[in-house]
Amino acid sequence: MTFEFRFSSDAEKQLQALDEMHAKRILKKLVWIRKQKNPLRHAKPLHHAKIGDIRFRIGEYRVVAVLNEKRTVAMIVAVGHRSEMYR
Repeated sequence: MTFEFRFSSDAEKQLQALDEMHAKRILKKLVWIRKQKNPLRHAKPLHHAKIGDIRFRIGEYRVVAVLNEKRTVAMIVAVGHRSEMYR
């Protein structure tokens, strides 16, 4: 299964606002997840669909995404620290 991540413009800005160390760690982990046989195994479903469908935990940061119908593309809609992510 080919799996792809795409960033919304808001998520891209949020990622760029992070310090370089955390941004690199997030991107490195997303590349690793993408290469897995079942990348969605590393995601947790979100209960409130208005935020997104799934989230990935990367240290103290969260990456929230919306899946396409075929579940092959995850549009990343938010990136941030866990204490501020779900407000």
